[in-house]
Amino acid sequence: MSRKIYFISHNDFAKGLKRSVEMIAGKQPNVTAYGLEPGGDPNEIVRQIEADIDTTDTVIILGDLEGGSVCNAALRLTVRPNVTLIAGTNLALALQVVLSSPEANLDDEIEEARKRIKKLKLKVSAVNDVEGLF
Repeated sequence: MSRKIYFISHNDFAKGLKRSVEMIAGKQPNVTAYGLEPGGDPNEIVRQIEADIDTTDTVIILGDLEGGSVCNAALRLTVRPNVTLIAGTNLALALQVVLSSPEANLDDEIEEARKRIKKLKLKVSAVNDVEGLF
């Protein structure tokens, strides 16, 4: 039984996400990325994933956009009990899933990633303080 993770997206987002994850976490042989090119068929991406998995694999698919053509096409794979599709992925979620143990609860992993979405603002006590930062 193996764990396979797929990043799927429009254009090069999934491929860039995989490169970013590997920059931080090292090479990830169980992660594959597919991007839908302009004029491409999202069902082709799903066919490639289908050809790569079987019933003994734990499959996690991280998609870019709920309701987008790529996630909509991949939705049909979720009839398999071993396939989970998560839409709205970002780097925090991708790292959370990739670095988690195979036994981890995906709902907990999603919640942990959600906690990393924050509005940030630098608070400066005086204008001159900003110049020292750069």
